Amino acid sequence: MLCLPVVLALLILVGCGEKDPVRNLSRDLERYPEYSLMVDDTRIEGSLFPDYALLFQVLTASGRREAGRDSILYEERKTDWYPVSEDIFYRYENYVGMVIASKSMDGQRTGANQAHPAGYQYVGNSHYGSWGGGGFWQFYGQYAMMSHMMGGWRVGRGDYQDYRRTRERGSPYYGPVKGGRPTFGARGTVTEKTRPQFYQRKQNRRQAFSGQAKNRMGRATSGWGRGSSRTGK
Repeated sequence: MLCLPVVLALLILVGCGEKDPVRNLSRDLERYPEYSLMVDDTRIEGSLFPDYALLFQVLTASGRREAGRDSILYEERKTDWYPVSEDIFYRYENYVGMVIASKSMDGQRTGANQAHPAGYQYVGNSHYGSWGGGGFWQFYGQYAMMSHMMGGWRVGRGDYQDYRRTRERGSPYYGPVKGGRPTFGARGTVTEKTRPQFYQRKQNRRQAFSGQAKNRMGRATSGWGRGSSRTGK
């Protein structure tokens, strides 16, 4: 039998062993003058003792000189799957398709507490685009990839102001809410279109959990009813 000090030591070691890949990736990306780290997908394998994993997407920008002119090179890639604990998995799952860590050319940084839709940090900056007809943001041609990252979503002025206010409060921003659903994130309408497999898996898990909860409530209610009947006799 383990004594209390040994048990506490083991618990501390387990806690210290929990690795957050977002912290490690952000630290590695600091060498770039600009970057965005996004949650690209999630995975759960097994049922009794499930294994959790996260996949990330990285967008980096670095300066280079071409034909005697300074320019910026953007590179987009996906990481390997990162095995994570259950706690870390659910810490980031709701941010699928969103930026959870970033640094801009002016040195401003954001973390998961300010998670936001990909590309939003470039809106409002005249270097990347301008406000066009109808009050929607339009990226310049060389930054068309930003629109692709947004899944075709067009950012309006009101939407952008909401994003800025939410970011200043240090809170995540999931885009406009319509019909009780956000635009981005695990439950987002854009996510449903751009990541249908993830969205379906998420829905299946939610339905399965809801069914299990109903079954447990049904058994509890049935047991309570039988007990009440016996007591009343």
